[in-house]
Amino acid sequence: MRRARVDMFLTFVRTACARPLAPAERLTHAEATPRRLKLDSSQSSTTTSFPSRTRGFALRTRAQANADDASEVPRKKTRADVFESLKNQPLSGTKYKSTGAFQPTRVDDAKAQIVRFLEYKPRTRKELFDKLTIDKGYEAEDANEALDAMQRAGVQSDAAYAEAFARYKWRNSRWAAWRVRGALRQKGVDDRDIDLGFGPVFAEGGAIKIDLFEDDEDDDEDDEENLERTRAKELLQAARTQFKRNKRGDFQARVRRLMAWLERRGHGGSVIRDIVTVLKREEEYSDDDEDDGALHFDD
Repeated sequence: MRRARVDMFLTFVRTACARPLAPAERLTHAEATPRRLKLDSSQSSTTTSFPSRTRGFALRTRAQANADDASEVPRKKTRADVFESLKNQPLSGTKYKSTGAFQPTRVDDAKAQIVRFLEYKPRTRKELFDKLTIDKGYEAEDANEALDAMQRAGVQSDAAYAEAFARYKWRNSRWAAWRVRGALRQKGVDDRDIDLGFGPVFAEGGAIKIDLFEDDEDDDEDDEENLERTRAKELLQAARTQFKRNKRGDFQARVRRLMAWLERRGHGGSVIRDIVTVLKREEEYSDDDEDDGALHFDD
């Protein structure tokens, strides 16, 4: 009986002291965190039986817990934070610690070495292979794989090297096509790449035909004939300059030295004979012009 009276009294006190929550004491749905839910489950039985002042204290405790949870959320790093963290970090030496994002292989190192070789001067594939394996100590398999990748990327090409080499030797030394071909073979360039490189430089087969009687070019000539005539005129002009530059000895001695100069550049006998024929005719014409312009006095 006494316990029943105590329960009735507590019920009366609860209903009499209960009041609605003020707006400041209410929590929104966004503020409900897992920590709040845990607090609700642990204090649900106690808060409902306390008076309003005790209940307000519990709500304020929950708000403080929510604020603590919000402060524990890590802040997202910005670029400035990343830069600040890396500013004093060593990027080389014994204290450097690799992140493991990229680990270069021997093939990658060989590619970088090929670029450094080509920056110095153009090289053929065989020259690059010898530099990698003999000078730098790379395995043949790694060197070939790196060279294949660089050729696919267009960084190195034996055909392009053959074209550039042929243009250089023709422009500066007037080398014949077969002389250029022999030099390229010694550098390890195969005939297929040599033929591709010779296309824009020499006529088919490296043919050069000296025109003994120069006349105007026909408009109906194709590009191959034009290229052959162009190279013949360039070679004739170079031989004429060389012949006039050498003034030692008589005419026959000058001709022999000119023939030796053309042979060293790889030109055939027919080309040399035609050039000598043209130069002899020009020498005879010059002598006739000097005789015609001289003064004659009759006795």
